[in-house]
Amino acid sequence: MHACKTSAPSFRKVAEFYHHRCVQFLIALDAGDELISRGVALAATCLLRSYEILDGDVDPNMHLRGAYSMASLHDVLSGIPQAGLLGAGFWNYLREDITFSLFEECPLKMNLESTPLAIQHSSDQDYLNSITLILGKIINMSFKQDTDGLQWDYIKEDLKSWRNSCPRHMKPYSRLQGEITTSHLFPAIWFLQPCHAAMLHYYLVAMTIVCIYTSPKSLEDLGGLDLPELESQSKERFLENFALEICGIAFTAKVSSVLVNAFGPIAFCARFIKAEVSQQELIRQLLACKSTIGWPVERLIGDLKTSWGMDQE
Repeated sequence: MHACKTSAPSFRKVAEFYHHRCVQFLIALDAGDELISRGVALAATCLLRSYEILDGDVDPNMHLRGAYSMASLHDVLSGIPQAGLLGAGFWNYLREDITFSLFEECPLKMNLESTPLAIQHSSDQDYLNSITLILGKIINMSFKQDTDGLQWDYIKEDLKSWRNSCPRHMKPYSRLQGEITTSHLFPAIWFLQPCHAAMLHYYLVAMTIVCIYTSPKSLEDLGGLDLPELESQSKERFLENFALEICGIAFTAKVSSVLVNAFGPIAFCARFIKAEVSQQELIRQLLACKSTIGWPVERLIGDLKTSWGMDQE
């Protein structure tokens, strides 16, 4: 379906055939089937989720619900997820769940309260998984009526610990600050690896939600963002700068995986961009990347225009 949307429309029939056959196989699986216990079915459902998104402008969320049933079936949430295909499927699913929640402003399907945070990190991917889990917990916290200040203090400590534990090579090695008076409206931010960009995206979304629900002054203790005048800004400026950073990271990378993973963060955070010139630049950049990634960006653009009070054209 990706090829159909980006370069070869004639591939649609092939894509639809494989999608239909895969769904038939999944429906026929029994609860004790080895394909489920090994994580093959969960991985397949995650791929079907990508097909589902690419195939239309409206997100029916069907395969995400199906993936949740498989993730829950094996109690992968009761402890640190396994390695291998089942673990990879779990993290892929969680990131898809986060993307959907950021678009729809709703809690995750997963209840992550009993899922412990990793203490040891042996790879860059482990750091990405950790901040993914922290963000998932924060999203769910934001929709709980009984979340108190102490719980926010604990989660801020988790964010601070994660940020301080990140090795230097994961942080940006260069940046160019964006200027409204130039053609570079978003900051340009370079990383050694695409997953490092995804990490900072999730960290910035987490910071955005914390900023919404707590006092901006409490963010000063977290540090490490390399944002100008971080300590002296209003909540509105915090939120706008987080959004500009997210956009800058995505469009500097120009990597499909980074761009696709950025759509959830952009959907949630870019509504806080106030400058119309930056809003228009974001729309332009989103339309420009559609030809390479195949994602239906029109819905995202429409939602952002609504949040900005901009006319739909």
